[in-house]
Amino acid sequence: MRTRQPATEQYNPLAVFIEGLSTLFYGMLVTWRNFWRPKVTVRYPYQRKPMPPRYRGLFYLKWNEEKQRLNCVGCTLCAQACPTDVISMVKLGKGTNAGVSEFTMDLGRCLFCNLCVEACPFDAIYMGPAYELASERRDAALFRIADLAQGGEEAVRTNIETVQRLMAEEEKARPAAGGHAG
Repeated sequence: MRTRQPATEQYNPLAVFIEGLSTLFYGMLVTWRNFWRPKVTVRYPYQRKPMPPRYRGLFYLKWNEEKQRLNCVGCTLCAQACPTDVISMVKLGKGTNAGVSEFTMDLGRCLFCNLCVEACPFDAIYMGPAYELASERRDAALFRIADLAQGGEEAVRTNIETVQRLMAEEEKARPAAGGHAG
């Protein structure tokens, strides 16, 4: 490292040469020390580092195996909590047996702030460890319910059938309960 010398001192080429040589040897010393350290290179995509447990990646809609449906009931609290209006959904039915037939997230605008996960009272949405979201297509950032649901298209079909069956049972039970009251 050459420092600027005051105008009163004479330029000494030997001092500049020695200073340059010392920095060269110092750089070689750093290289020599790091040469023997273990390698930290990850050969992505063939090798992957494990993600931290609190990493916020791609969203998932939880599947409830016991009820044979998604936990999401379409309450829209996640959509209301989202500061960038990423979430849209179509509710299927109403009441305790409600569900969603469509659930769409535009992750091109998502901040990954986790507010939608915190707002959900049914523990229906969460953020997983997936982080490979890059694409050359703009529509690749649009994730539909089949992309987000655990189990994919089959889970969505089962979810809609279960919600419709529960709504039909609720409708059948409603007139019967009304007849006993009168």
